Amino acid sequence: MAVFCKGISRWMVLSLAVLVLMAVPPEVLARGPDLCLWKHLFRIQACPACGSTRALAAFFHGQLTQALAYNRNVLLTGPLLIGLLLQDAVTGSKRLVIGGF
Repeated sequence: MAVFCKGISRWMVLSLAVLVLMAVPPEVLARGPDLCLWKHLFRIQACPACGSTRALAAFFHGQLTQALAYNRNVLLTGPLLIGLLLQDAVTGSKRLVIGGF
């Protein structure tokens, strides 16, 4: 099973991220402060990742049109998060079956 950081399993981090994105409505994130580091450091209008958190929240709430309006990268990042989570779940279940738990 993939390890994310200092022994924390990747599936735990991904599960927490997806649960938070499912719990927090995208409208709440849209009202929050602008936290884009690149935008503030380089004084640019918007970076390619701007809106990704709001887009993923909308994606996991089933609001695909709104997700695409926030950031089109959600077409790649949303399914990728789900795919990584499923991959870790399958790997973990195989280990349980092989390990005899």
